[in-house]
Amino acid sequence: MSQAVSALAAVTAVLTALALRRSRQTAAQGYLGGARALRAQLPLLLAAFILAGYVEVLLPADLVQAWLGAGAGLRGIVIGGLAGAILPFGPYIVFPMAAAVRATGAGDATLVAFVAGWMLLSTGRIAYEMAAFGPGFTWRRLALFGPAALAAGGLALLLGR
Repeated sequence: MSQAVSALAAVTAVLTALALRRSRQTAAQGYLGGARALRAQLPLLLAAFILAGYVEVLLPADLVQAWLGAGAGLRGIVIGGLAGAILPFGPYIVFPMAAAVRATGAGDATLVAFVAGWMLLSTGRIAYEMAAFGPGFTWRRLALFGPAALAAGGLALLLGR
């Protein structure tokens, strides 16, 4: 069992105990709420993990290692940051895809830039942000966060040596 699963199981056990202290009905409601959420998200999760599996088997490992591997340096960081920035998907899709690319040979610095680019620049949020705050705000944020995503990859490269 991974540390993340262990931590989630521990928190779930504590919350179950707290719910049971209130009543069995409260505990049952908590489990039923979780089951409803799982049922709603399961199709997305299945599609995302199948997509990640195809990314892993269809991307040529030698190409990934050459362009995105640990030896790719700045080129891998820029590609990773841009790839993360253009993905409009949520974490259920992005993280399995990133794990698949890592399994194919992408380096940690590239993946840090990828995740930072996705988190800081994601194209899926730009239209909402422009509507809420105006284009000036959005362009200033992108101008600031673009270099930040690349800097995160660069720092990961330096720390990995």
